[in-house]
Amino acid sequence: MFALRTFSWLSRTLFELFVVGLVAGQNATPAAQSPDSAQSPPFVSARNSVAFDVLVDSAIRQERRLTDLMRNFKPIVETYIQEEKPDSDLGTSPKDDAYFLSRLDLTGNAPVILAFADPERSKESWEKRLFKNAQPFAAVGFAQALFPDLGHFDRHNYTFEFVGWEVLGEVRCGVVDVKPRENSESRGFVGRIWVEDKDFNIVRFTGRYTSNAFSQRAFHFDSWRLNTSGIMWMPAYIYTQESISEDPARHDLWFKAQTRIWGYDLEHAGDHREFAKPLTDAAVWVDPKRHEASQDLSPEYTLGKTTYTPEDDVVERLQVAGLMAPDGEVDHILQTVTKNLLFTNNLAIAGVRCRVLLTTPLESFVVGRTIILSRGLLDVLPDEATLAAVLAHELAHIVLHHSVGDASWSGLTLPFSDLEIFAHFNFRFDPAEEADADKKGLELFLKSPYKGQLANAGLFLEALEARSRQLPNLLHGRFSNDFGSSHLVRMQALAHFPKHLQMDRLDQISALPLGSRIRVDPWSDRIEMLKIQPVRPLSASEKMPFEVSPFFPYLKRLDGHETAQAGNPAVTESIESRFQR
Repeated sequence: MFALRTFSWLSRTLFELFVVGLVAGQNATPAAQSPDSAQSPPFVSARNSVAFDVLVDSAIRQERRLTDLMRNFKPIVETYIQEEKPDSDLGTSPKDDAYFLSRLDLTGNAPVILAFADPERSKESWEKRLFKNAQPFAAVGFAQALFPDLGHFDRHNYTFEFVGWEVLGEVRCGVVDVKPRENSESRGFVGRIWVEDKDFNIVRFTGRYTSNAFSQRAFHFDSWRLNTSGIMWMPAYIYTQESISEDPARHDLWFKAQTRIWGYDLEHAGDHREFAKPLTDAAVWVDPKRHEASQDLSPEYTLGKTTYTPEDDVVERLQVAGLMAPDGEVDHILQTVTKNLLFTNNLAIAGVRCRVLLTTPLESFVVGRTIILSRGLLDVLPDEATLAAVLAHELAHIVLHHSVGDASWSGLTLPFSDLEIFAHFNFRFDPAEEADADKKGLELFLKSPYKGQLANAGLFLEALEARSRQLPNLLHGRFSNDFGSSHLVRMQALAHFPKHLQMDRLDQISALPLGSRIRVDPWSDRIEMLKIQPVRPLSASEKMPFEVSPFFPYLKRLDGHETAQAGNPAVTESIESRFQR
């Protein structure tokens, strides 16, 4: 795992600055303090102003170092947006959505967004694009909120006012209000920052942009960073929300959006680190009088060939591009459910495994005998039985020997950009094969341990159908058939589900909000499944099926024994506890 250099001079300087703050603040009385502020020196009063200056100046220097560091990476930036409409039962509900998937390039004077091409979306006719309303959102508008003010966050452009102390997760932070000076050359950030008290990194900032120069991103946002390597805190999450009017009493929400950043360490991505690993069958390595097991290998696995199948190459290519999580505990959880389906249906199919895409759109497909589900799909599935229904559908494709053909990964023989990966990989089945998989999938499900929970999957499918027209981008498969129009469609009809979904009923949890279940380490791309406690909502508006919700990450520092690969603790709880609701 790649590790950042330790800046010894930086550590020594920060330590000296922090000691000055401690000495200056021992006998001061804060102007505003949190309940536990007596345990640490507050930065207030005339005598203590030196310590507050240390906090601000150190945060500014760390912010400058972060932007310099970010120029060495091209992380993936994903933004999913839901426009809202009033709803008499739910308060608001989605009416439309938008989606951006890009790489961020900071090597120039301004942020550059390099979009992943989606050939399916580019098939729209020019007439439709001509008469379609102009898209009010731009990917760069959300990505620029990774920083309070890229390249101009300093005392010359901004004023700083101490507010108090606050603990975010396990990290104690100084809270500071920030606003632009009148002579700040139209800089526009107005908001609040949280500065951790050890290395003085900004770990969170909220606010909005007000100047004309920032008009394309003049939205209210809440930006979070995580300690992923060394002393640096890297951008990880942004929640954005905006209303039509500035009157909070009107509840006229315009849109809400989630932006995720990951893929910092793609230099070391991949389970294998190469597409081929030749075996040794040379006679010099064996006793000619002995019969070696390696001599019984198929020519496909002898010297000059590879130990990896074409589907292994596809998985590796997706992982190197930053679109697939490394093999881990979440995959093992999915494989356990898949094994339950195989065992109870007396199916002896070797080599079936599961992997997870890191993207938000709901998606599931198979590559050979590898079942792939997206992070967004795992987020919204309400329970294990519904997960089993999705896996049964994909397992049915394997049982029925459906194959998309070697053409789907023939692009591996040619070098192509990560941004063109959706054009090179196509794992879509035709409608007849999808219908057969639905029928076979239902048969597999009804013989499984989950057969008594078929109604749970029915609620999910009803909710999916109810929201399909409002959320076309969420249900649009980049590699596979659109989830809303193909996956599990006939399973609902074949099972003769009674229509009993009521969105205002508090005891019906048909689907979860986006971001409910999977946590992604933005540095290593490793994922973990969060345990969800069954909490009954107090109102129907709290259920938010398939909807965007705010981020509230639990902040903590990496200790001296952890590396950037940490953050993926072993999953010891049962599968049921992870999918209970």
